[in-house]
Amino acid sequence: MSHIGNKIKAGFFATPDLQGEYLTKLLEVKGSGVWLDPTAGEGVILNQLATPFQSEDCHIVKYGVELDKRRAEKAQTLLDHCINAPIESMVIQNDAVSLLYLNPPYDFTMKGMDDDSADRKEWTELFRNTRYLKEKGLMIYVIPSYRFADKRIARFLATHFYNIGMMRFSEEDYDDFRQCIFIGNKKAGKHKEFNKNLFDFLCQMDSVQFVMEKVTPIDRFVKANKTWTVPTGLEELKTFYTKLANKTDYVDGIRNSKGFQAFMNRSKPRRLEIGGDPILPLNIGQLSLLLAAGAVNGEMGEGENYHLIQGLEIKKKVPSPDEVKINNDGSKTTVSKTRTKREVSVKIITPSGLIRKLV
Repeated sequence: MSHIGNKIKAGFFATPDLQGEYLTKLLEVKGSGVWLDPTAGEGVILNQLATPFQSEDCHIVKYGVELDKRRAEKAQTLLDHCINAPIESMVIQNDAVSLLYLNPPYDFTMKGMDDDSADRKEWTELFRNTRYLKEKGLMIYVIPSYRFADKRIARFLATHFYNIGMMRFSEEDYDDFRQCIFIGNKKAGKHKEFNKNLFDFLCQMDSVQFVMEKVTPIDRFVKANKTWTVPTGLEELKTFYTKLANKTDYVDGIRNSKGFQAFMNRSKPRRLEIGGDPILPLNIGQLSLLLAAGAVNGEMGEGENYHLIQGLEIKKKVPSPDEVKINNDGSKTTVSKTRTKREVSVKIITPSGLIRKLV
């Protein structure tokens, strides 16, 4: 399996502007609705398709999902809603989208540790995202021409869509991209009739000669004034979020929380300040501990009783008596151990400069 960084970049090809212009001319938009691009890239194509139809009476709300952070940031400036996340992590309302633009990466899905195989993205994204499209909603599906010959893809398209169109990029872009466009409306109801003629047609698209001879370029559909209907629908998705938490969403909340402030106050280094009289008189043992810990280092007393004091705790490793263990076979094992011994060193300097070590 390739590195994740390569997976993010692999297979990303934005739809050329010219093909977007042709697609716009093929749409007959009935009214407001939600339009979705689940692999949005920089959001250019979905914005290009929706913009000509925006009006006071027709409000198209553009939703997108994009895995790459840089592309997602650009898409967020063009789309009404765009989440930077893998589409696999998304929770999206079913049967709600009026137009689904689907141009998935041309790559394999990432294989898990327990998976026997990895599916192609063209198939998994088609199967996954069709559920979000409402009945009679329009899907535009853009993939390399030969991928339509995949029997799962061909059978799915021949079963779930009607009023279909199969076209390739116009001559200006086809040689560079080798992509074809499937366009069709989603069938209604549970029982759907299988279109065997369409299935047989798609299964032959792995032949370059077949595509060039039998698949019409998109500009000819435009010249023939062929259009596909985009139905009206919801203007807002009830559910549209990722199950993956983004840590940046929590930064401000954590910083301003009382618990975090209390933690910061408790974790700050504290300075022990000695001054004034203690609340209770110190006995000799307590004073010794303060001296040994260095808590009263510095100046003490006045006049003839003025001294400089330094306390220090010294840790030493002292060997303990060897321990002899008798094993099950009668042999003996000697275990050597050490213990920590703590000693206190307290020194003072008198006003005359005399240094004395008390301990």
